[in-house]
Amino acid sequence: MKFTIGLKYNKVSTVKKWLSEIRRGETGLVLPIVLVMLALGSLLIVPSLNYVSTSLKTGMMVEKNVKGLYAADAGIEDALWKLQNDDVPPLPYQVSVNGMTVDVVIDLVGSLFDEETGPVGDHSDWLLMTKTVNYDAGIYYYTLSMTNNGDGNMMVGMILIDFPSSLEYVANSTGGDITTDNPEVCGSPTTGITLVWDIPVPHPVIGEGGTGYHTFQLSGPPDIVGVEGHGFVRTARKDVGTVWDGDSYPYKITAEAKDAGNTVVATIRAGVWMSSQLCVSCWDVNPEYVY
Repeated sequence: MKFTIGLKYNKVSTVKKWLSEIRRGETGLVLPIVLVMLALGSLLIVPSLNYVSTSLKTGMMVEKNVKGLYAADAGIEDALWKLQNDDVPPLPYQVSVNGMTVDVVIDLVGSLFDEETGPVGDHSDWLLMTKTVNYDAGIYYYTLSMTNNGDGNMMVGMILIDFPSSLEYVANSTGGDITTDNPEVCGSPTTGITLVWDIPVPHPVIGEGGTGYHTFQLSGPPDIVGVEGHGFVRTARKDVGTVWDGDSYPYKITAEAKDAGNTVVATIRAGVWMSSQLCVSCWDVNPEYVY
């Protein structure tokens, strides 16, 4: 019996001694572990803080740019209202929108492709232009009729027509009596295109009392406002000159939204035709060039 108790006691002493040796062997292990954890934390926390800071700055910048675009858009809309309701001279003015100052400039465009705008020419009434546009299955079928109401023959040297956005010229669709060549396409469907037929010598002739027909096709969605476009026909007769297709005048409207530091946040530039109704022919957001 005593032997058993002594054996148990010896076993307990041995276990305690063994645990004590293990604890003594672990002395100093905590510090390396803590240092490793600190290193890992610094590697993770610093990039995370940088990411959060960058995200906040990006969000603030996007919000500022969106407010700027809305402010510039409001400036354009205000200018359009003035053109429709007031006799507005081409002058700059300011409006305040979204806590920003918007500089608005309305310019009367004096020329397109080196041609003076408006119904110019000594006898512009000698060339009567009418336009017919039919729509079917995504295609606008366009016919420009030119009637010679003057004396003698009428030679056609150029046809230019400016269109609103969302329209594309259908390649090889030009026909009629004047030319079958494709036009030069200026601009883009996003902002509006201008078609220019620069007709070489010998120019096609429309006889006295006769009518010449110029046809082509445009692709685009239905019910586009101002799809008839605006433009001119340039004749080779000095007494007739360049004749526009109506009493219409193009304007360029520029709206710049600036923050409290007078830094430009957003710019919108729009092309507008004024005749019996107002027609927006192009719309550029933050344009990279001046035209």
